[in-house]
Amino acid sequence: MNDQQPHPIRALIVVDVQNDFCPGGSLAVPGGDAVVEPLNALIAEFLERGELVVKSRDWHPATTPHFKDFGGVWPVHCVQGTDGAAFHRALLDDPRIVVVSKGTGDEDSYSAFDGTDLASLLRERGVEEVWVGGLATDYCVKNTVLDALAAGFRVRAIAEAMRGVNLEPGDDERAIAEMRERGAEVV
Repeated sequence: MNDQQPHPIRALIVVDVQNDFCPGGSLAVPGGDAVVEPLNALIAEFLERGELVVKSRDWHPATTPHFKDFGGVWPVHCVQGTDGAAFHRALLDDPRIVVVSKGTGDEDSYSAFDGTDLASLLRERGVEEVWVGGLATDYCVKNTVLDALAAGFRVRAIAEAMRGVNLEPGDDERAIAEMRERGAEVV
């Protein structure tokens, strides 16, 4: 007799593990490439179970008010079609992985849900719970987690698979605290 609860339908969201956010990139997150190994293990596990894996990417035009040169906060990064915008070379790739592109216009788009069809894609697949990791804890990961919660998904944020920019010391810790306060489970 099996009285175990059925597992919720899950999806893994890998946030912005791109060359420009890794060491040597134009907007490098300290230790950013350290997320690749734990994320690869999860990507393999999710794909093996037939569960959805989504990679989000910043995919900026060359000229956007998001960049410091045009009035924004950030250095030029993840420009469409450049090596900096490519996913980290060691990050697993598979034809079953869905890629969503954000920041394709003049908007900042920190969340993988901003300006994408991610929420409807997850709902179409019957997803109830999302696991989130990537770069950076205090910006795109946090905003993706908060938007997933706001969209009604259960969220697990994977502590070992995220790293922060920390423009201000402790930004990553504050981001994790905020994710927890809003209802995410940090695992």
